Amino acid sequence: MPYTFILIFLFYLTIPATGQRIPPDTSFAQVARNQAITTYERTLHDQAHIYEGNEYITHDHRIKIHPFYRMDSLQTGTVFYNGVHYSGVQMLYDIVRDELAIQQPGGGYRIRVRNEYVSAFSLGGYQFSRIVGDSVAGVPTGFYEVLYNGRTKALSHRVKTIHEDISSGSYQADYVQKDRFYILKDGLYHEVRNKRSLLNLFPDQAKNLRKYIRANKLKFNDNQREVAVTQVTKRYEELTK
Repeated sequence: MPYTFILIFLFYLTIPATGQRIPPDTSFAQVARNQAITTYERTLHDQAHIYEGNEYITHDHRIKIHPFYRMDSLQTGTVFYNGVHYSGVQMLYDIVRDELAIQQPGGGYRIRVRNEYVSAFSLGGYQFSRIVGDSVAGVPTGFYEVLYNGRTKALSHRVKTIHEDISSGSYQADYVQKDRFYILKDGLYHEVRNKRSLLNLFPDQAKNLRKYIRANKLKFNDNQREVAVTQVTKRYEELTK
């Protein structure tokens, strides 16, 4: 941890060499000591900043399926928050609300961090970026998983919605996941719904990509679209190097 390194550095700066005169306050050692203290204090402030959000409110306990990305247990990740990189953060990604739930050090309640301060994060080895969308961009604002990160990018917007049912006379509900996929090409976002919409983005290589799809038996149904979009995008980049 950076704290430990700084404290050790401070300790050694306070020990004069044997047989040597202790330098005055204007010496290099004093300047270095002051800089180390300043860095330590700034680090403490920066590390605390990410834990300044509101309390994360849990979902309706009657819904048995969890609302999080992949698993409902805390995972270690990194967050770029308000221009500062934080590592070793314990957190969950709530894809129903599209927000991060951060666990405070030492326990206590979880924090809902401010989305607009999060530019990117990683969780369990998966990378996410925040995109600010509008009608021109063609994508809604939110977090997007980076499936392929080349000149052309393949992205997924993870979505879970609540499906409620009271037809039996009692409340029943679960979460339905329906991810959306996008290609970022030449500065524009394009949603990919099926094979045709993907190939239309790569007209110069459409013939070769159709052969690739057939040879690798790629499918574009809900369960297999992610793999198909990722592999076809990667193959397009290989063909156009």
